[in-house]
Amino acid sequence: MDAKHYYNPKGEEILDEKIFGGSPSGFVDFNRSRYKWDSNIYNLMNANTWFPSEVNTSTENKNFEQLSPNEQSIYKLTFAQLSFNDSAQEEYLSDFRRLTNNRLVKAVISLQIMQEVNHSKSYAVLLDACGNSEEVFNLYKHNSALNRKNQRIAEQFAQYIDGGSVDKMLLSAMASVNLEGIYFLLGFSYIYLLGDKVPGARDMIKFIARDELNTHLPLFANIFKTIQKENKIQTSTIDSVYTMISDAVDIELEYGHYLLDQFPIMGTTHEIMEQTVFNYANDRLTKIGLDPIFKQSDTTYLQKLVTKHLEMNEVKSNFFESNVSNYAKSSLDLDDF
Repeated sequence: MDAKHYYNPKGEEILDEKIFGGSPSGFVDFNRSRYKWDSNIYNLMNANTWFPSEVNTSTENKNFEQLSPNEQSIYKLTFAQLSFNDSAQEEYLSDFRRLTNNRLVKAVISLQIMQEVNHSKSYAVLLDACGNSEEVFNLYKHNSALNRKNQRIAEQFAQYIDGGSVDKMLLSAMASVNLEGIYFLLGFSYIYLLGDKVPGARDMIKFIARDELNTHLPLFANIFKTIQKENKIQTSTIDSVYTMISDAVDIELEYGHYLLDQFPIMGTTHEIMEQTVFNYANDRLTKIGLDPIFKQSDTTYLQKLVTKHLEMNEVKSNFFESNVSNYAKSSLDLDDF
């Protein structure tokens, strides 16, 4: 392993630091950024820091026990999969950060790593209050559909994370776009469907979803677009991007079909689920500057549920609860996703 140079007085100027490739000086300067989106996203992440202890889970056990057996299965399998997503993302981010050159972008990734760990903690807090933490976290050992989805997501993460080229860095960033923009969304909507039956789970997911969709997804969409803009990306690599998102759609729908077949979910049909995933995938392609390729439908009620709970400051609170209920409004402009 080559020696790490923490200080490089002959390194390139801060404003010349690209995301991939180069020789940084070793300084993080928030007053000078090659990009605008990195400091904007950092500020939004920082302003919206929250902690699981701020969400009321005191009645979660009683509420969970009042769910039907079908609803309890959806609850457990949803949280089993979501908890893997955040765990995998935290590990992946550490690797992606190591390969990144621009120090300010590395700083934003560092903050996202902290937030992913916070999400993992939130699942532990919620499931401990519910009384089924060990069971849920071990479901992958007993449920082949859950295990297969986790394995396929992990393989997509691992495929390109070696820093061998800008093309591999682009595809690696795409794996994160898929995670933040596709693999979470059906799970979020299923918990929202349970809604007032499990207010602790609903409120915890509100804040996780806002992190993922308001800052984490924009971060990697901008990383993707910046790598593509700064480098001569091969046409075959863009073809691989389309393959990756098609695979992501297949991964999400495979698990979604399993859940619907085994545990019908309150009015959700296979058609609505497919329309929802296709619409999300088209939106993610558009946001990274590529043409949509999936059949587009009118906004589904599952999408509307997620969007409704992304609305800022929707929960009224007193002064002492303001960290939880008053999630700061976004300051990102169109160039920032």
